[in-house]
Amino acid sequence: MTVKDKRREVRISSVDDELLVEAAGLLGVSVSEFLLDRARAEAASIIESHRSIVLTDAAFSQFLEVLDAPVRPPEALVEQARKARRLKRAD
Repeated sequence: MTVKDKRREVRISSVDDELLVEAAGLLGVSVSEFLLDRARAEAASIIESHRSIVLTDAAFSQFLEVLDAPVRPPEALVEQARKARRLKRAD
């Protein structure tokens, strides 16, 4: 069993409280358990959606082609690099 050593507090309206109490009661769980279960599921979903990229087969193939293509830096960047001062290491 995980030790619950952190606490979060949230201010809510009485209307929201009544809604949460009723929903938790219908599921037979405490309001805290109801909120934590829902928040955990939503948090996992949000994290997963930001960690994953889903592409069609065509888009994936195009993505791989772009990655494998030779790098062609913009001419303005190349010119700026030519103009830049050489850095010297200070010992």
